[in-house]
Amino acid sequence: MARVSKGKYNLQVAAIMAVYVALMLFEWPLVGKTEGLALRALLALLPTVPVVAVIVLAARMVMRGDELEQRMHLIALSVAMGVVSVASIIGAFLAIAHVWKVGGGVLIWVFPALCLVYGATRIVLVRRMTGAWNC
Repeated sequence: MARVSKGKYNLQVAAIMAVYVALMLFEWPLVGKTEGLALRALLALLPTVPVVAVIVLAARMVMRGDELEQRMHLIALSVAMGVVSVASIIGAFLAIAHVWKVGGGVLIWVFPALCLVYGATRIVLVRRMTGAWNC
């Protein structure tokens, strides 16, 4: 498989995220005002399309990387999944015990939390394994 340059990847992600931002600015305010259940569900799920596109793009980039890059991505993803899973189960038990009162809207933070922990872990791994800060 041909490797994708970091610049091209970053440009593609930026373009897809621009679509996401546009959807959130112009389409998302209409969700609460829409009458039909099917149309409201469609409008609510529309912003997930660019997010899924970025995930697919990232997966393709990882698969096209060499063994060391793949290993760093896998370790970073494993750490992120572990940290966010532990935080989620702690939050769930606190919510069930009525210690922490949260609604379903808190679920919107699971994916960003995964991304943040993954990114931070990968930066540390790249530094430890290569001695450089080029992420």
